[in-house]
Amino acid sequence: MEEIVFKTLLSDTKFSRIENFIQDVISSNKNNGATYETVRESLIKLILYRFIKIDTNASNDCILKEPNFYQARELGSVSSWLEKRRAYRSS
Repeated sequence: MEEIVFKTLLSDTKFSRIENFIQDVISSNKNNGATYETVRESLIKLILYRFIKIDTNASNDCILKEPNFYQARELGSVSSWLEKRRAYRSS
C-alpha cells in the first residue's frame, strides 16, 4: 500500500486536509484493497521514512515532500529506496 500512496503523491494534486487525501486514495484503489486503516498506516510509514511531513495548518497543501521522497522518485519506488538504504547501511 505504501507504493500506491507514494504513486498518488507523485501527482501534483494538492490536498488541504489529510482526510481528503485518504479518501482520494481509497476511492481510486478500492480494487487494490485500500481501506482507511491501510492508507493511514502507509502514510505513517512514509512519515517515519521521512518521505513526507503533514502540516495540519496549511491552507493549500497539507502534505509536504521531504528529500527522501525525491530520492525515491528518482529510484522509481519506495522499495527501491529502502533496498538502497539497507545496502548502504550494511556496507
